[in-house]
Amino acid sequence: MKMAHSDFVHLHVHTQYSLLDGACLVERLVDKAVKFKSPALAMTDHGNLFGAIKFYNLCVKKGIKPIIGCEVYVAPNSRFDREYTPGHDSNYHLILLAKNQEGYSNLVKLVSLAHMEGFYYKPRVDKEILDKYSKGLIASSACLGGEIAKSVLADNTNKAYRLADDYLSIFGRGNFYLEVMENGLSDQKKVNKVLVKISKELDIPLLATNDVHYLERDEAFAHEALLAIQTQTTLDDPNRYRYGSDTFYYRSAEEMKALFKEIPQAITNTLEVTQKCNLTMDFSQIHLPHFPIPDNETESGYLRKICNENIKQRYPKNPSVVTQRLEYELDVIKKTGFDSYFLIIWDLVKFAKESHIPVGPGRGSAAGSIVSYILKITDVDPLKYDLLFERFLNPARISMPDIDIDFCYEKRAEVLNYVANKYGKDSVAQIITFGTMLARAVIRDVGRVMNFTYGEVDKIAKMIPPAVGQHIDLKQALSLNPDLGEIYKTDSRIKRLIDVAMQLEGLSRHASTHAAGVVISDKPLMERVPLIRGADGEAVTGFDMQSLEKTGLLKMDFLGLKTLTVIEETIKIIERTQSKKLNMATLPLNDKKTFNLLAKGETIGVFQLESRGMRDILTKINPSRFEDLIAVLALYRPGPLGSGMVDDFIDRKQGKKSISYIHKRLEPILKRTYGIILYQEQIMQIVSQLAGFDMSRADLLRKAIGKKIPEIMDEQRNLFVEGCKKNNIPNNIASQIFDLIDYFSGYGFNKSHSTAYALISYRTAYLKANFPVEFMAALLTSERNNTDKVVEYVSEANQLKLKVLPPDINISFTNFTVTEDANIRFGLMAIKNVGKAALENIILTRQKASFESIFDFCDKVDSRVVNKKVMESLIKSGAMDSFGLKRAQMIAILDKLLSKSSKKIDTAQLMLFAPPPPDQSVPDIEEWPLIQILNFEKTLLGIYLTGHPLNCYSNIIKYLRRTKISTLYEQTRNQDIIICGVLEKVKNITTRRKKQRMAIIKIEDETQSIEAFVFPRLYEEVALYLREKSVVLLKGRVEAKDKVPKILTSEIIPIDRAIANIKQATISIPGKGLELDKLKKVFIQNKGATPIIFDLKDPKMQGVKIKTANNFYISINEKALSDLSSVVGEENLVLTI
Repeated sequence: MKMAHSDFVHLHVHTQYSLLDGACLVERLVDKAVKFKSPALAMTDHGNLFGAIKFYNLCVKKGIKPIIGCEVYVAPNSRFDREYTPGHDSNYHLILLAKNQEGYSNLVKLVSLAHMEGFYYKPRVDKEILDKYSKGLIASSACLGGEIAKSVLADNTNKAYRLADDYLSIFGRGNFYLEVMENGLSDQKKVNKVLVKISKELDIPLLATNDVHYLERDEAFAHEALLAIQTQTTLDDPNRYRYGSDTFYYRSAEEMKALFKEIPQAITNTLEVTQKCNLTMDFSQIHLPHFPIPDNETESGYLRKICNENIKQRYPKNPSVVTQRLEYELDVIKKTGFDSYFLIIWDLVKFAKESHIPVGPGRGSAAGSIVSYILKITDVDPLKYDLLFERFLNPARISMPDIDIDFCYEKRAEVLNYVANKYGKDSVAQIITFGTMLARAVIRDVGRVMNFTYGEVDKIAKMIPPAVGQHIDLKQALSLNPDLGEIYKTDSRIKRLIDVAMQLEGLSRHASTHAAGVVISDKPLMERVPLIRGADGEAVTGFDMQSLEKTGLLKMDFLGLKTLTVIEETIKIIERTQSKKLNMATLPLNDKKTFNLLAKGETIGVFQLESRGMRDILTKINPSRFEDLIAVLALYRPGPLGSGMVDDFIDRKQGKKSISYIHKRLEPILKRTYGIILYQEQIMQIVSQLAGFDMSRADLLRKAIGKKIPEIMDEQRNLFVEGCKKNNIPNNIASQIFDLIDYFSGYGFNKSHSTAYALISYRTAYLKANFPVEFMAALLTSERNNTDKVVEYVSEANQLKLKVLPPDINISFTNFTVTEDANIRFGLMAIKNVGKAALENIILTRQKASFESIFDFCDKVDSRVVNKKVMESLIKSGAMDSFGLKRAQMIAILDKLLSKSSKKIDTAQLMLFAPPPPDQSVPDIEEWPLIQILNFEKTLLGIYLTGHPLNCYSNIIKYLRRTKISTLYEQTRNQDIIICGVLEKVKNITTRRKKQRMAIIKIEDETQSIEAFVFPRLYEEVALYLREKSVVLLKGRVEAKDKVPKILTSEIIPIDRAIANIKQATISIPGKGLELDKLKKVFIQNKGATPIIFDLKDPKMQGVKIKTANNFYISINEKALSDLSSVVGEENLVLTI
């Protein structure tokens, strides 16, 4: 018996994709429609179709007819007009619903053109294109923002009649409706009266809607908070944007019928519209672009031909196993219809390599394909590393294969241009992605609009447990953290905050362009999917990755990988400095220097191996072969790290734990990973070799197990046990093996991806181990615009005993370069204010002869491009130090030099008169103070290069037990710390709630920088010290939010006042003791008020501390510290602030 449907359908509904306006999560919305027994449901988001595919599929799954629509913005005149007239509307609202495939196609075109041609604050259509693409669409007059409603409110009823007739003419009788609503607003009542009259007189049907923006009436306040987030206001702002009613929720059919009992036809017309809308989407088709092939060739034949031409380059001996694998893969590719897909990717990679654009060795499961390897799409031999084709393309589960490609990040745009030119600019676009309001973020957003202080919101957000491998929602957080649950129960303000945040959690916050995604169509994209305009004017799909996959379009990730640029640049430097031509494809994978570097964890700058955690694992695993590196990349993920699997792997490798196998047939599969199922491919091999499944079925079982659904798990267990039985494996053993698979299935990683990326890691490690100076120069060049990274890599270069020298006008080039004595010279391009034109002129002029002096320099270069600003930057950065003058002297004579340079005597004049002798006098003035020199370097180079301001205070800093900032990024745990550094940035702000002053500061030491918060109470005490470039001592607590450490400051002391704040001095007494007479003499000569603690390091008295008597307290000053350290040794003296 069929379920009785309700007799009303919501046809004006805003979901989460009406960004920061619609508060209906699509899943909850569809469930609501099911609960109310609605036969259908429309989606009409503002100006977009972002959620159309997701909405359609959910509705079909739940047995509800989906109606795809959009509330478009209509321009008052032409969509191309960009002028705003005060007092006039720049757009009007209009609801469009797709009746059929033609209507949907037209809706896609209209939405796309609104973004690509009509965007002016909002994406706008106009009546010209509404008329052109009106077929298959139903329109309704929308809300109070509609053009007809606006005319009524302006008391221009005649215009309202005329507009209604215009829309009727555009869409045709039976396809245009007048929308009436009952939202309690006086303006709406006024509009409704006129609409009813127009309906009768022009015979245009009425349509009852509720402009749904949230699901329940009690979510109205949360919706107001959402609007405040959108408009960046607070809820106590009397002028904030609001709806003025709490009625924009998903009303039941009974409520709607009661509201419109005077005009019941407005309700029944919703069913009439529903019957007219019968869009069916076909997701079974694949729309690959056509790859141009030679005449008389088929796509499969041409692919086979290219493979046969290339096979000898990859497999010179071409054993039968290669031929068998190749034939199998080509057969599957042909049957699945993906020949052109491989040809497209092959052509793309071939273009990049021929254009000298670095390409990665592979990414993802594509490395499991021998066809990919032979076509040189990947550089990883799948036979050598037991990589499986079915993990990439499973003939039993046909879906678009996914080949993601890494390109040099600097030349990625060239690849995109090639694709656009080859397949048509209108057939290629980048892909949209959406930011989501997750637990911590939504607490911060809602807290701000509800006027909580930063400190209050920060405290609550940090009480939400960090997720490992999954998102923790607010409801889970309340149960996981008792402290959070307690304040939720006891503090009404916080309860209100969390309740509102829970109602908004999971909504889409903003749209942006996916970092790598590109889609290529067989025809103009606008004929298949909606488009929007990206931040730089580029075409971006209006569907995200998941939705695009359903449409059957070719989707790829073109990733810009900086490491490839570093490798390429390193190879060029090596060729230039050592005349060696390295080929990454033929590197030996057993290089001792490389594995020594990996085993020591000296991998800063090495791809994927830079983090402290990764370096720790490397030192414990002690990799000795390439397969160990593959394993490291697979292990360093939240799942294995949190499960103890990493420690288990290390213990087995080091022989601390025995390796055993439940069945002997597991050994050849698991031997290389010490008995642990580390890779998804190993699960497939176990299932295939023990239970007799072919690899396609084995992959299906792997995916099924991963879903952890009990019914499916029982079914798969039975299939596996039965299969094992046929291979004489007892049921109890087979069941144990299945349990093992089940346990590791949550942690298993794609070996193909791990292998391909391990190859990049190995190549960078090889370069660092064998060519450290060239590698570091390339690395610094790649990060020249990232100050923090430059600081880190200069520090690493120093660790490698390499000097990073200041820029030099006669030696430096654009990038960081390797010097003749195997050090690194700063690049001129890294100097702020020195542009490309000035650089080109300097380097070109220098080719004839080096600059002999600053006078010679000014005489030779073109002062129009090498102007005063450029000259000042070159001098202050130290680039002209080789001229032998002080920087202060060169700045002092700069105006005189530039004045003469601009008045160069022309050649004709030189022939008549001898030039006056040049004035090369230089004033005898002092050099700038060291701190000023360093600050100029920091400003212009982004780094303190010839020293660090902290060095000026080393006489005290060296005795403080301070934390280096770089270590805070490596440990990322909450702790109390003392740091010394320079205030690089000071941002003074006022709190929203209490209007109190506080500051966010950036402090930097010689290793790195970090952000710190100075809250109002402390700010009042230390505001005078918060000056940029000040050197301070800072005490506080480090908290790592989202793995990014920040400091909550408790105390700030100017470094020159540090001595006055010394509370005690601790002297460590080594086992051999101290020269007490000398120590006593220092005490007598420096009597004061600071106590001394003796810390005994003798093994027999370990931990014993003795405090001196009052008459041996001393006065701490520079002389006293010098005297003390000369007696006890610097390393044995520690000052406590």
